[in-house]
Amino acid sequence: MAIIHSGDIVYVKRTGYRHFGIYTGDAQVIHYHKERNPLLSDGIIAETTLAEFKGSSDTIYVLNATTPAGTALFDWLVHRLAGGDVELFSPQETVTRARSKLGEHGYSLLLNNCEHFALWCKTGIAQSAQTDYLLECLQMLMPPLPQNKED
Repeated sequence: MAIIHSGDIVYVKRTGYRHFGIYTGDAQVIHYHKERNPLLSDGIIAETTLAEFKGSSDTIYVLNATTPAGTALFDWLVHRLAGGDVELFSPQETVTRARSKLGEHGYSLLLNNCEHFALWCKTGIAQSAQTDYLLECLQMLMPPLPQNKED
């Protein structure tokens, strides 16, 4: 397992998606917590144990710009979401921002998911590369709209 520091974005791989949160220290993570179906039910932003966050996943990953394992994905996300020009909040400010959302509901797979939350805490940008990619794929599958031609 990677070394995790307070204020790091952490994630686990689940079937079909990655689940993100903010590590707050003392084996605690703030994230969208769902007790039932994680894709369909509403969630609440909660601070849980690292073990509860991990669930049945084998590995916890750290998404940051300081370790080789996290740099490539983090750089890709920053480039994709903000054209590569993003300021990172300090670890303390990242945790403060995460704690400011504790107890909030409003989960939306496409508009307000765990990745939106974690990236907002760290960068101020609430976007999700996972859902952006999903929407791009769906657009490719949709037939083109008919165009009106004036005679």
